[in-house]
Amino acid sequence: MNRKGMTGMIRLQKWQLDEKRRDLVALEKMRDDLKQNLADLQNELIAEQRKVAETPVVSIAYAGYAQKVMARRVNIVNSMLEIDVSIENSKDQVAEAFKELKKYEVVEQREREREYRARDLRQQNELDELAINMHRRQNAG
Repeated sequence: MNRKGMTGMIRLQKWQLDEKRRDLVALEKMRDDLKQNLADLQNELIAEQRKVAETPVVSIAYAGYAQKVMARRVNIVNSMLEIDVSIENSKDQVAEAFKELKKYEVVEQREREREYRARDLRQQNELDELAINMHRRQNAG
């Protein structure tokens, strides 16, 4: 693959890595939002329990409310577990994309070094040829 093609592949790999990182960040934000929802739900439940405790008559509606809260809590926790699995998968994908990018960057760096060595060798050969010609002229004249 020529250098221009390698540069394109590196650009593609960087874009794919960035996409995977954005996906990971989005998943982590979703998890954080769910944690916040869980905390809000807990605070709401505590506030409702205080209201019920202050009321002299026990509210029948509280039992239904508590069941709904428990079901919501279970749903949130299950969603968090699913997102945690997705986050681990996403982390693996980011690591793999990073590894692929590094492979292409190493290949490009080696090709660049090969080109520099070849250029330096050409320049040195040209200088050597020039020095030999100058030496011949001096000895001939």
